[in-house]
Amino acid sequence: MRKWIYACCLTATSFLLAQDEETQLEPTEPPYEVGALPIEGGYLIEREDAPNLSFRIIENNIRLYWLDDEGLIIEPELDRATVRFRRDARGRDYFLLSRLEDDTALGSPYPVFKPHLHHVFLVLISNEDEDPERHHFRFTPSMSAVADSGEE
Repeated sequence: MRKWIYACCLTATSFLLAQDEETQLEPTEPPYEVGALPIEGGYLIEREDAPNLSFRIIENNIRLYWLDDEGLIIEPELDRATVRFRRDARGRDYFLLSRLEDDTALGSPYPVFKPHLHHVFLVLISNEDEDPERHHFRFTPSMSAVADSGEE
């Protein structure tokens, strides 16, 4: 009887270990969900002692994602942020970002017109009485392009 129990436990353990090996995440295309590994692209903001941020323009809409240490999307830490483009942008140059309904990111309902070539000023608005976190970077059209899968 012991040998049978041992064999069942060994088989179950082997099966579970094999399942873990097979569940390596593949990069996914938008729309993203919490726990998804986004495809390369966007602008990555690396932060010390805090989750990294991924600023993207997806289908002409701004999206700001929070990423864990493994690069997976997690729920946003904040409810609001602002984005301002230097005035050389066509259309709006100021966007208030708020949580999306699915809690995957912050976003704006207003479109960003192409070309997506902007000097971006991002301000994270804390819910507490602390100084806002600010980031400035250059966003280029290649950052909003979906990576080519290589298939024809």
